[in-house]
Amino acid sequence: MKKGVLIILFFAVFLQFVNADIVSLNSGGDEELIINPDAYIEGFFSGDGVQVLSSCGNGILETPYEECDDGNFVSGDGCSATCTTEVVTPPGGGGGITPGNVSIVIKPREINLNLAVNTNKEQKINITNNGATKVNLSISQQNLTNMIILPQKYVEVSPGETVELNFIFVALSKTGIFTGKIMIGGRAVYVSLNVKTKLLLFDSNIIVLNEDYLVPQGDNLKTSVTLIPLGDKERIDVTLNYVIKDYEGRVYLTRSETVLVENQVNFKRNFDTGFLPLGKYIVGLELIYPNGVAPSSAHFEVTVGRQNTFFGKIVFFLVNLILIILILIIILIILRILKQMRENKKREEKEKLMNKEK
Repeated sequence: MKKGVLIILFFAVFLQFVNADIVSLNSGGDEELIINPDAYIEGFFSGDGVQVLSSCGNGILETPYEECDDGNFVSGDGCSATCTTEVVTPPGGGGGITPGNVSIVIKPREINLNLAVNTNKEQKINITNNGATKVNLSISQQNLTNMIILPQKYVEVSPGETVELNFIFVALSKTGIFTGKIMIGGRAVYVSLNVKTKLLLFDSNIIVLNEDYLVPQGDNLKTSVTLIPLGDKERIDVTLNYVIKDYEGRVYLTRSETVLVENQVNFKRNFDTGFLPLGKYIVGLELIYPNGVAPSSAHFEVTVGRQNTFFGKIVFFLVNLILIILILIIILIILRILKQMRENKKREEKEKLMNKEK
C-alpha cells in the first residue's frame, strides 16, 4: 500500500515539472523542425513549451549578442557569418559600413499587403543614416521569389540622408498567405502578402489584441476576426482556415472551422503559444467560399514568458510547492481514512467473535 502511494506521489510531482512537445521532421529529410501543439494531439501531455536560446543565422536580431542577423551563414552581404555588421563594397567601389559608427533606421519594419491574384502593388521603404559614416547596404529578399521586384541590389546612404526605395510586390495566380523578408544591410523587413481572388463575395480581417502585438511565451495569442459579406445578402457556409507561420514560411499551427454567415460578424479566437519558439510570426486567416478565397493576416511576436523571469520563477516555484503540499495533505487524509477503516473492520470482527463465544 505504501509503495503504491509513493508511486502516485512521484508522478504527481513529476508532472508539475515536465516539458514536452511533439516534434517532427518534414518528409523528404527537410531539416526544418515543425513543432505541433499538444492541444491537438491526443494521448500526449506537455508543459509550457520550448525555450530557444540566441542563435546566429535564424533571421531574428537578438541583442546584445548580435549586431545583425540576415538568416544565413554567408559573409560579404552586410551581415557576417557570425552576425556582426561588415563592410560591403558594391560593384564600382564606394564606402562601406563601419561597425560602431552605423546608425541605420528602416521604416516600416513590417509590411502586410492585400493583393488580388495576378496584380501588383508598390510599397515604399525609407532608409535613414543617423550615423557619421556613409554606408552601402546590400538589398535582397528571402522566401519571396517571383513575388517581389527589388529596386536595386545596393543602396548608398550618406550621413543624415534618407533614401526612399520603391519595392513592387507581385501576386501570382495562387491564393493564400505568403511570408518572407526583405534584407537591407543585414536588417530584416518582415513581409506578409494576402493574395485573394479578384471577384470577392466575402472579405475577412484578423487583428491581434495582445498589447503591442507581444505575446509572452506560454500566454494565449488573442485575436479578433471579422467576416464581411460583399455580394447579395444570403446565408452561406464558409470555411475558416487559421494558420500560424514564421517569415521563413514554416507552419506551426493550423486550425479550421465552418461558420454560417449572412451579415457581417465579429468574434474572438485565442491560440496557445506554449509550443512556439521566441521570434516573429503571423497569424493568418483564409476565408474559403464557393469559387473564392479571402485571406488576411496580422503580425505578432513571441517574447520571453513570465515564468522565465526571476519573479516568474519564484511564483512558479511557490505555486508548485503549494500543489505538492496539497497533494501530501490529500494523501495523508486518505491514509488516515484507510487506517480508520481498518481499525473499524478489526473492531467489528472482534465484536462478532465475542458475540459468537457468548
